[in-house]
Amino acid sequence: MDNFFGPSLDKNIIEIDLHGIADLHEALLVLEKELFYVSKSQQRYCRVIHGIGSGRLASGVAEALSKNPMVVEFKTEESGGSCLVFL
Repeated sequence: MDNFFGPSLDKNIIEIDLHGIADLHEALLVLEKELFYVSKSQQRYCRVIHGIGSGRLASGVAEALSKNPMVVEFKTEESGGSCLVFL
């Protein structure tokens, strides 16, 4: 997965902030629910903030996104603490 500089896309991008959720299962449930809402709002992309930390949440998010049929593509942003998700 290539790093990507997201701020060049849109300053009003929808953000799904997961980095404060300690339980991986809970964070992934929030991710699925929020991606559904983003897709229903006709948005083509959003930012998922998972933080850097140990990488456990980032890995879980990447796996969930790769299996989600709504997700066309996702790219890690330069900071490494978030990714852009294209629906």
